Order: sequence, then C-alpha cells, then structure tokens
Amino acid sequence: MGIFKKFFNTIITVGFIPIIFVILAIIYYQHFSKKNLINNYQRLCDSFAISSYESINNFAKRLDYLYYLREVHKKNDDFLAAVKNKYSEIEFIAILDYYGREKIRQKDGGFSKLFKKIDISSEEYLDKLKKNREGVIGDFRIIKNIPLSTIVYPVDNDFVYVVVNLKKFFSYIYSTQIGESGFVFFISENGVILSDKEIDINYSDLQKIIKNYSGNIEAVINGDDYICVFRKIADLDISVVISQKKKEFFREINLIFYSLLFVIFFVLTISYIIALKTSNDLIMPIAALIESSKNVANGIFDSPVLEKSEFSEINELISVFNKMSEKIGEYSNIQIEKIMDEREKLNIITQNLHIAIVLLNMSGEPVYLNPEAKKIMPENNSDIREVIYKIIQSLVKNKTKIIELNKRYFEINIDIIKLHRQNPVILLVADDITLEVNIQKMKEDVFRSIAHDIRSPLLNMQGYIKLLSYSSDEKIIKYAKGLKEESDIVFRMIENIIDISRIEDNSLEIKLQDCDITKIMAKLAERFEVRAETKNIKFEKNIPNTPLIMKLDEELISRAIENILTNAFKYTEPGGEVKIEVSRSDRTLIVISDTGKGIEKDKLGKIFERFKSFSKDGFGLGLSIAKTIVEMHNGFIKVESEPNKGTKFTVVL
Repeated sequence: MGIFKKFFNTIITVGFIPIIFVILAIIYYQHFSKKNLINNYQRLCDSFAISSYESINNFAKRLDYLYYLREVHKKNDDFLAAVKNKYSEIEFIAILDYYGREKIRQKDGGFSKLFKKIDISSEEYLDKLKKNREGVIGDFRIIKNIPLSTIVYPVDNDFVYVVVNLKKFFSYIYSTQIGESGFVFFISENGVILSDKEIDINYSDLQKIIKNYSGNIEAVINGDDYICVFRKIADLDISVVISQKKKEFFREINLIFYSLLFVIFFVLTISYIIALKTSNDLIMPIAALIESSKNVANGIFDSPVLEKSEFSEINELISVFNKMSEKIGEYSNIQIEKIMDEREKLNIITQNLHIAIVLLNMSGEPVYLNPEAKKIMPENNSDIREVIYKIIQSLVKNKTKIIELNKRYFEINIDIIKLHRQNPVILLVADDITLEVNIQKMKEDVFRSIAHDIRSPLLNMQGYIKLLSYSSDEKIIKYAKGLKEESDIVFRMIENIIDISRIEDNSLEIKLQDCDITKIMAKLAERFEVRAETKNIKFEKNIPNTPLIMKLDEELISRAIENILTNAFKYTEPGGEVKIEVSRSDRTLIVISDTGKGIEKDKLGKIFERFKSFSKDGFGLGLSIAKTIVEMHNGFIKVESEPNKGTKFTVVL
C-alpha cells in the first residue's frame, strides 16, 4: 500500500503547510497583541502620571493668592492662619527668610511636630526660586500613609514653605478599577508604597521600578504573578504603577490564541479524516487495478476489478480496464493458437529437414536439436559442448566451412540470433555434403588422371606447332599461331588440375626469391596482347618502369595473375576494356579490372570455391588456385563487382 501512504501523506502535507503559516501568524499576532496591550497600559500609566503632576502643579499655581493674603495679613501668625484656612490640602506651613531658613511656622496641627526646623539653603531649587520668583515643587514623602509633597512659594522677600496632602490628588487614580484583579499604586524612591490596599512586592522587582523612569516588568505581588507598568511623575521622586494579575492581563489574548489553535486542530482532525477516506476511496481501486495489471502481465486475464469506487471517473477507468483486459485475453488466445500453429509447422519442417539444426545458449549449452542433429551428436550435453567446441576450432583453424565428422562431411554455418524477450542464442546449421565432396573427389581423380595422360601428347603437339611456325607460308604461320594459343589454353587447364592435385596432397612448394614484380607483370601483359587484339578488346597497362623487388615464387605468382587475366578476357565482350595496374604503398597492389558482364552478389562468395564455374566452358579451378597461391605469399584477394558493370580484382601482396 505504498501508493496509499504517499497519496495520503501528500494530502496531509498540502493541507498542513498552510496551517503552519497560520499558526506562525497567530503566534506573531499573540506576541504583537501582548506588546500592544502593554503599550496601551503604558499610555494609561503615562496619563495617570501626567494628570497627577498637573493636579499638583495646578495647586501650586493656585498659591498665587498668597500675595493677596500677605497684603491683607501683615502679621505672620495671621498670614499663616489665613493660608491654612484657604487651602485645606495644606498639612504644614512655615515662612522662610531670603536664605531659606525657617522664621516662623504654624504652631497647631498634627504635622507641625513631625518636621524639624526647615532649612533649604542647600537645595538647588532655591536659586531657581530667587531668579524666577515662581513656586517650586520640592521633595515627596509619605507620613502616616499620607502622601505629602513640599511646595515653596516666593512672597515678597520671604518664601512660604507648605507641605501638601496629595491623597486627595491621587485618590481618583488608585480608585480606578483595572479589570478584576488590577489596581494602581504609587512608590517613592525610598521604596514606600502608597495604596489603599495591602501590597507585598518582591524587593528586586521594587528596585527595578525605582531605578527606571518607565517600563514594564513581571513582579510577584502578594504571592501572585503580576504584570506591572510604571512611570515616574515629573519633578517628583514617585512612580505610578498599574498592576494586574498576569493570567488576567493576557487572558483575552490567550483566549483568542487558544481558541484559534483549537479551531485549527479541529480543522486538521476533520481534514485528516476526510483525507483518510478520500485516499482510501481513491487508492483502493488503483491498488486493485495495479494488482489486476500484474495478473494481465503474467497472462492471467480473468481477474476483473470491481466497480465500487465513490468516484465515477475511477469506475469508468475500471470499466475500460476490464474491457481492455477481456480484449487482450481474447487476442492472446488467438495469438497463442497462431503461435502453436506456427510452432507445429516449424516442428514439421525442422523434423523433416535433412539438415542438422542445433540451438545453443551463450554458455554453449544445447537448447534444441532436430532429429538430424541428434543423429550426429552424442546424447550427453557435455559431450555435445565438446563436439561444438571442436567444430568451431576446426572452422577457425582451417578457414573453411566444411568439416569432417564421423566419416561424413558437413558444411557448417553459425550465426547469433537475438531474441525479442530472451538472451541471444547460437544457431548452428550442419548440411551433410558427403555426397558432393565424394563427387568432387571423383572429379579431381578423373581430371588428375586425364591431365597426366594428356600432358605428354600435348607437349609433343606444341613441338610440332612450333616447327610449323617456322614455315614461309603466311597461312601456315597464321594457323600455327591459332593452334599455339588454343593448345596453351588446354595446357593451362591441365596445369591447374595438376596444381589442385598438389594442393590437395600438400606437395605444392613455394620457392621464394628476389623478383621484380613490375617485370613479371609486364611480361605477362605482353602475352595477353595477342588475345586482346584477336577479341577486339582494349587492353590498358599501367605498370611502373622502375623495378619493384619482392620475395616471390615467380612461376606461381605468374600463374595466379594469369588465371585472373584469363577470366577477365573470357567474360569481356568485344569492344570492352581490360586494365592491369601495379602500385606500391604499404603493400604491393595488383588491380585487374574489366567491363564484362559482372558477377551477382549472391555468387561473389563462391567464385573462389573449386569446381564452381558459372559458365559451361571451364572447370572452375583458376580463381581457386589464384587465391591459394596469393595466400601462400601472405596476401589476399578482394573482389568487387556489379552485374553488367564489370569486375575488379585487387591482389594485395
């Protein structure tokens, strides 16, 4: 079910990749939302700090009324009492001299006893007071859980030093409700907390708030995790802090985040189920088709696939496949019948052929033997391999297709046949030519006997012809010349027969000596000029004048070239042309060409076989002898020919 897994995984992957990006986007949104939420709280905290400062600053501006009160009340005690009555926020009041030292203070009031003698002579803001003649907000302190701030205001040549209760200014801030668990409180730079609630904050977290102007931290308050956003109030050593439990602070954002995650995983689960069902509905029929296709490939055509897919296209494909499988089955049966018929015919032919046929694999193991082959081959396969090996050795060694086996002669043809679906096989065909060989031997014996019997009378005849050629009568000379040519033809035929006999007996010896091949060819060509003139054939000779010395048997080479020239003149019609050329490159080339009737392609391979004459006036020995002589000189003969265009023999020495 590999295809099911791949298809299912593909569907899940395609669906899952966008989900990953969505989850990453949601995580980014959560992070961004938390950051924005903290920024919003920071802005709220900033607004609290600014409003607190403005409230105090506005109160400081209201102290301008002190000038009027001073004009009305010249006595210090009256002035202090009037100020205290005018401003209910003031908890303590004193008058300082020009140098910032206390001159007089309000006697009554609970806070009067809590302050030592006032001296601001060393404070930096004193010079500012003297220069700008405007009120200055001094330090901040908390006494009896009451936030107090100092304000110094210039009046005439003195300064009015007041301590203002800030609780009224801050009450509306820390009474602000921040969610269910949130609240606002103030922290001074010495760590004093101002709040209407009991607050126990971790010391290290407290120090982070005091040391920084603004920001946010996670702090432990009353044993719970809180998010704290803080900001210092300008010109005051006090920070306003908005705090809320961490769980509640991010609750809405986390709720959205986890809700989206739930939706995503819900969608993934539904997608998984749908993908599983879809994959199953798609892949199961395909798997069935694959299995059925394997059956068809193995020749099993009666395994149709059931049409039960949820997809109509798949059912249609299955229907077409079933019909195709059925048609292939019918066609296969027809082809099998045809093959059986053809095989039966082939068996009949091979069984009744009088030719031995052997099929072997590439390892030499016999695959098939027809009845004729079984007659000449041993029964054991290993013995057959040995016989085949000897046959091939003999073919290579003797360079002939004819071998002797069990006192019978066979013409062997070997070929490698490439089969369509299987490994190549070796085809060995052995044609029994025992009768032909015996007839040929009988021919050779007869010709040899005749040649020996005729040779002596023919030599005597040539002696008489030579005597006649000395006559003064031109007619007699002409007749003697004709008789000489005809007797030469008969003599050459006899010499060829005798040479074949010597070749058969291995008694034809080659006597190599330094010879000028150009001189031999020129002398031989001169002998054929009379024949060319008699038959009205143009005889062209292209033989170099410079000597070309080679190790040759002059008599045998002359006979070989003479046999080829004889054939050229024999098959060239009057008006035709015969040409002989001698040249030298790496080897010596003797080219004899004619414009005769040519040789058909199917006969070219047989012209060098003995007694293979394609005319009635010859024994078919000349070319066979020529080939043997040239090969004895380590050379070879090439032949090129086209019907009605002539023939070209190339002797390479």
